[in-house]
Amino acid sequence: MATTGRARARRTEPGSAGLVGTRLAMAGTVLYLLEWVAIIGSSPAGPYGPGTATSQLLSDYSSHAGRAGTAAAWFSIVLIGRVLFVAAVRSSLRAQPRLLPVLDLALAAMAVGVVLEVTTYAVDAATARMAADGAGGAVVSALDQTAYWTNLLIAGPLGVAVLATSAAMLRSRWYAGWLCWLGLGSGVVWLATALIGGVTYGTGDGIGALDPAEAVGALSLWVWMLATGVVLWRARRGTSGAPAPGLDPAV
Repeated sequence: MATTGRARARRTEPGSAGLVGTRLAMAGTVLYLLEWVAIIGSSPAGPYGPGTATSQLLSDYSSHAGRAGTAAAWFSIVLIGRVLFVAAVRSSLRAQPRLLPVLDLALAAMAVGVVLEVTTYAVDAATARMAADGAGGAVVSALDQTAYWTNLLIAGPLGVAVLATSAAMLRSRWYAGWLCWLGLGSGVVWLATALIGGVTYGTGDGIGALDPAEAVGALSLWVWMLATGVVLWRARRGTSGAPAPGLDPAV
C-alpha cells in the first residue's frame, strides 16, 4: 500500500499544488517578442556571411547605418526578456530544489545566448557606421564575418537553455506533457542548427538548411514561451494550482 501511495504521488498531475504562479514569464515573453518592433521598423543590414560580394556589403551596410544602430540599442533591451522568462520558470519550480541546478544552467546558458546576440547586432551596427563613413571593403567584410560567426553561436546556448528548462518542467510533472515536449523539440532544433552552422561555416554546404531549421526553432520557441507564460499567469490567479505551503506567489 505504501508503494502504491508513493507511485501515485510521483504521478503528479500537471498544474497540481506546488507550482508557483508568476506574471514574469509572460512579461519576459512579451518583452522578448518586442524585438519585432526593430525587425520590422529598423531592420539591420546583416550579417551576410561567406560568399557575399564586397560591393554588396558596402552598399547595403552604408545605407543602413542609422537603422542598424537603432536596432542594436533596441535588441540590447528587449532580448533580456528571454533571461527573465527562464528566471520565472525557475521561480515556479522552487518547491522542487532538486531541479534548481538544471534551471541555474538554463539561466546561465540563456544569458550567454543573449550576450552573443546583442554583440552580433552591436558589431552589425558598427559595420554599418564604418561603411557609411567610407571604410574599405576588407574592413567591412571582416566585421561582417565576425558578426556572422557570432550570430551562428547564439543557437548553441539558446538550445541548451530551452532544453534544460523543458527537461526540468517535464521532470517536475507540474506542466502539461505536450508543453514540455514542445520545448524539448525546440531545444534540439536549436542545438542541431548550431552544429550544422559550425561544421559547414565557410563551405556553403548545409547553409541552406539553416533557414528552415531556424524557422522551426523560432516558431516552436515562441509558442512554448507564450503557452508557459499563460500557464504561470493562470497559476498566479489560482486557476491551475496553488502555491506550496509556506511559499508566497511570485509577482
